[in-house]
Amino acid sequence: ADVSNLKNFLSAVRLAHQGADIGALPLSPLVPAKTSEVEKPKTKMIITSRRDYPLTKGFPYSLEHLQASYCKLARIDTRVLCLKKLRKLDLSHNHIKQLPATIGDLICLQELNLHNNHLESFSVALCNSTLQKSLQFLDLSQNKIKALPIQFCQLRELVNLKLDDNELIRLPFKMGQLSHLRFLSAARNKLPFLPSDFRKLSLENLDLFGNPFEQSNPLVPNIQLKIPLTLLECAARATVNYR
Repeated sequence: ADVSNLKNFLSAVRLAHQGADIGALPLSPLVPAKTSEVEKPKTKMIITSRRDYPLTKGFPYSLEHLQASYCKLARIDTRVLCLKKLRKLDLSHNHIKQLPATIGDLICLQELNLHNNHLESFSVALCNSTLQKSLQFLDLSQNKIKALPIQFCQLRELVNLKLDDNELIRLPFKMGQLSHLRFLSAARNKLPFLPSDFRKLSLENLDLFGNPFEQSNPLVPNIQLKIPLTLLECAARATVNYR
């Protein structure tokens, strides 16, 4: 603001408060602010180091996409849980051990990336939260999870699920309820078998490499991918079947 105009305005306010006539004061006319002069609400913030992580300053409430990776976070900041407009939250490459149930209060959250943390479980409370209606992408890869609760299959809007490099000894037996799931990767776990409900999935891409399956081909006979297999994959499956 112009300094002289601001001084005149403050003088007018003081005189008006005292009941004086301010009609003769030289006040400049009000001019609408230009679009370029108005600061747009911040919708995206990316933090990739501990030193850049805000310790005292809060996060803009308008954020829709927040990434805070490589920040050595041991828990999820409560300030993050107040960002009700968040659609994408990336907390990968941290030291997070537990997920607070209040993540389920982020009613717009569509993507949650927790790759490479220290998680040992995924709570029932989150499975029963509003994430049931919003969450489409979930990355839990490279953690220490041994099992997922049965209620996990209530996250029925999931399209893409990454579970690679955990310690999973089983998958929820109601996996078939994830009717929107198209991309699933659970490579390098400790899965000895797949649940029978698995056959109900309509997957476009599936990666189960590096699991100690009791059968040589856990996909036989009933599990089908939604898209046709490549010639190479058909040949590979035939080789396994007729060894």
